[in-house]
Amino acid sequence: MARPHIEFIQTQVLPWKTLGEDSSRPGALAKALSYDADSKAVSVIMKYPPGWSLPESHYLNSDEELYVLNGALWVGSVEYCKGDYAHLPAGMPRPSMNSPKGASVITFHEGEHRTILGDAPVGLYDPARLIAKIESEKMSWGQPSDPVVAAIANNAGRKLLREDPKTGERTWLLQFGPDNPKKMTHGRTETHPVVEEVFLLDGEISMPMGTLKPGAYFWRPANIEHGPVGTLKGLFGLFRCKGGPLTTVWSESETPIDWAPAHNPILPPQLQPLATAPYDTALPY
Repeated sequence: MARPHIEFIQTQVLPWKTLGEDSSRPGALAKALSYDADSKAVSVIMKYPPGWSLPESHYLNSDEELYVLNGALWVGSVEYCKGDYAHLPAGMPRPSMNSPKGASVITFHEGEHRTILGDAPVGLYDPARLIAKIESEKMSWGQPSDPVVAAIANNAGRKLLREDPKTGERTWLLQFGPDNPKKMTHGRTETHPVVEEVFLLDGEISMPMGTLKPGAYFWRPANIEHGPVGTLKGLFGLFRCKGGPLTTVWSESETPIDWAPAHNPILPPQLQPLATAPYDTALPY
């Protein structure tokens, strides 16, 4: 069973879980965003309390992507601070992990993710797939890959963090400036042949099923028509596509943009009770 359609959930309403000794990060807190029961892949916000440590040499049995939301996390001798990104392949040697002052990190595990002490089996780790560290806050903004987005979005910019040379899957940061609702009254719908996954870091997004605020998350399966969308405050988000490169089929006609949409998210049964749960808007996630 693939991951269910989640569009969208404010992550502030999701519970934190303290991870036990049998987990990959004992003593850390985790907030699961989406989960694939078959592959055991998961998207999760990790919170490492000050002084957290995993001192033993180890490896993970699946790929891990990470993006630091705040604080600092050490993996061996590499320190990851706010805005830093990494893609750490399965089997990569990790002498230790620690967070002396604490950190919050959005993390993507691409399968079962057991912490295994010692050295990985020969051939598991492919160093060619390693992205050791990208300091995204030092990167320059480039143009969005879709020329339609580049043409219609206000002050659009993209920072490409990863593109898999075999699958075409990508991870990137995207920003838009605010739209003018008096001028931008209509928009086209879009469809992608792959999964689109988004965590909203700042700003907001108006969609037919509601307005996403900072901390909003969605996992949209392939081939689902969506939109039109707009943003009154601008947006800054972390994006991923799964299953291949993200391409877009745009509708021929335009439909009105709802700048004050009713809150009607698409959620699996276990998340539906949280659809209208109140949350502290001062919390980022």
